[in-house]
Amino acid sequence: MEPEPRQSGTGKREKIIWLAGLAGVVIVAVWVLPRVASYSDIANAIGTLSSGEIVTLFALGLGVIAVTGWSAKLALGSLSWWRGTLSTVCANFLTALVPTGADLAVRFAMYRSWGFNASKVTAAIAVTGVGRYLTLLSLPLIGMTVLVLTGRGDDDTPLLLAVGLLAFALLTIIPWLLLRREDLAHRFAHRLEHAVHKMAKLFKRPAPSGITERVLRLHTLIVKEFKRRGWLVTFGQLAAAFANSVVLFAALRFVGLGPELISWGETFYAFALGTIAAIVPITPGNIGVTEFIILGVLALDGGNYQAQILAAALLYRIFTWMLPIPLGAATFFWWRYQQARAPAKLKRPSSAAESASTP
Repeated sequence: MEPEPRQSGTGKREKIIWLAGLAGVVIVAVWVLPRVASYSDIANAIGTLSSGEIVTLFALGLGVIAVTGWSAKLALGSLSWWRGTLSTVCANFLTALVPTGADLAVRFAMYRSWGFNASKVTAAIAVTGVGRYLTLLSLPLIGMTVLVLTGRGDDDTPLLLAVGLLAFALLTIIPWLLLRREDLAHRFAHRLEHAVHKMAKLFKRPAPSGITERVLRLHTLIVKEFKRRGWLVTFGQLAAAFANSVVLFAALRFVGLGPELISWGETFYAFALGTIAAIVPITPGNIGVTEFIILGVLALDGGNYQAQILAAALLYRIFTWMLPIPLGAATFFWWRYQQARAPAKLKRPSSAAESASTP
C-alpha cells in the first residue's frame, strides 16, 4: 500500500487562515473596540460584580459543559455522560486553536479508542451534524417568536419571523429528502464514485473500490440512527444552546442591565445571531465578531450602555469559550498519554462494541 501524499498545501492554507484570524483579533482589540467603548469603562462594569456573581457565572459555565456533554451522549447511545463531556471539552480546545474540522477528528478518534465501531461513530457524528444544523436554523426563530409574544420586537419582527419560517422550511426539505428518498441517495453515491474515479485518474492514483456500496450502507445507518435518536439529539443541542444563553443573560443582569432595558427574548435573539455567525469563523473562536453582533442587537434602542453590553459579552465568552480551553487541553493530553500507554486499544475496538454495531 502506497503512503498517502502529504497535504502540505492544506496545512499552509490553514496556517494562513489562522494568522489572518489572529490579525483580525488584534485589529478588533486595538482599533475597533476602543471606538465603541473604552477599556476602562468595560473594566469598571466588570468590577461591579460581586464574588458570588462570579462564582455563579463559573457554575453556569460548568453547567454548559455538562449539558453539552449530555447532548454528545445522546448521539451515541452507549457512550457515558463523562466520556461525552471529555470529548466535548477536547473538541472545544482544538477548535479554539486550529481551523474547523479538528473537533470532528478528535471526537472520531476518541470514540474509536473507547471501542466504538467506525460506522457507528460516523453515523453518530452525522446525526449530531444534522441536529446542529436544525438547531442553528431554529435559534433565531425562537428568539423572534419570544419577541413577538412579549411585545419587545419592532414593527418588522412579525414579517422577519414569517420569512424565517419559510426559509426554515426550504432549508430542511433538501436534507430531509436526501435522508428519506433512496433514489436520491443512489444518485448521490454514483455521482460521488464517478467524481472520485475522475480525480484518481487525474492524479494517476488507484481509485478506491466500492464507494457506492459504502456510501449507501452509511446512508442506511444514518437514516436508522436519525429515526432512533435524531430528534432527541436535536433537543440536546437546543438544551445546550439555552444553557449558553443563560450565561449571557446572567452576565447582562450582573453588570446592571435589568429587564426594563434588555429582556430575555432580546438576549436570546442576540445570542442566536452571534451563534449563527460562528458557522464561518472569521477570527479564532470568532472573537470580536460575536461580541459586536450581540452589541449591535442589544443596543438598537440607542441607549448609552455599550460598555456594559460589551462587558457582559466578554464575561459570557470567558465562561463559555475560554473556560473549556484549559479543561480541554488537560483532557486532550491525558487522553493522548493514555493511548500511548495502551496502543492496542486504539487499533482494536472492544468485542462488545463491535458485536453491538453495524459493520
